[in-house]
Amino acid sequence: MDELGNILREAREAKGLTLSEVQEQTRISMKFLAAMENGQYNLLPTPVHVRGYLRNYARFLSLDPSPLLERYEVGKNSKGKKKAPPVAAAYNGDLADHPPLPIRDDQPFFDPVNVELSGRKASGSGSIQRLVLIVALLIALALIANRFIPLLTGNGDGSEAVTNSLTETVNSIINNGNVGGSEFATATPDSSLIPGAGDVITSTGRNIIDIPTPTPTRRSLPATLDVIRLRLDITERTWMRVTIDEEVVFEGMARRGDEPYQWEAQQSVTLLTGNANGILISINDIDLGKLGARGEVVEETWNTTGNE
Repeated sequence: MDELGNILREAREAKGLTLSEVQEQTRISMKFLAAMENGQYNLLPTPVHVRGYLRNYARFLSLDPSPLLERYEVGKNSKGKKKAPPVAAAYNGDLADHPPLPIRDDQPFFDPVNVELSGRKASGSGSIQRLVLIVALLIALALIANRFIPLLTGNGDGSEAVTNSLTETVNSIINNGNVGGSEFATATPDSSLIPGAGDVITSTGRNIIDIPTPTPTRRSLPATLDVIRLRLDITERTWMRVTIDEEVVFEGMARRGDEPYQWEAQQSVTLLTGNANGILISINDIDLGKLGARGEVVEETWNTTGNE
């Protein structure tokens, strides 16, 4: 398997990348990257991990993963007794003879910084100004309709109706995604786990409306699972740590607009987040929704042998 490792190493060096830079962009551990380039596949947890990491690494290097995977399977099954077929279809030692593969929609690699900046440019200050103008008009209409009309009809001063109307209006705007998320609500991890967790920035005006976060409805998983395919969709900025088969594969800040985070586990998955309302969770294509409320620190574990 030295030939396969040499192909990966030469392709990486041709791009001028170090193992550390590849780790930052692919979220594949540097020790696993080095193991693949050295042909030491026994250092990876399972053959399933080898195939998954090899496929992702090849796509990142603009190589066709199919012949590389075929080369790996032949080498693994032969155990050195047979000579594996060449993999010239993937790489023949000269990157100039092979144009980069086209960018695929399902390719998991991206630049989180560029994604975040492009998302903010799309929103712009003009969108925020329009939103403020709409909210102001709604408040004015609510005051007129719910305060002065009851005075004319003798049904009280309408103050309770105004409060209810404003609450419903703000709730509607938040649920539609116009307010909140990474722009207006930021959760940080808990002091018992990470300093500052659970602190949510709120308005300091004269009339503060407490808007409760709806309790999410959770779907149940089967009692046993062969594997755990985890997918995390980020709806609000949140710190999180993901542990796959007792190895931390991600720890840091995730933001709305990031591409879905996906991993596969053979034994267990543990998710720790400082904003339970900021992550939509799916396991084996079963949508579990969110873990809790905004700013709530939650840690949850799923196992292939059973789920609590």
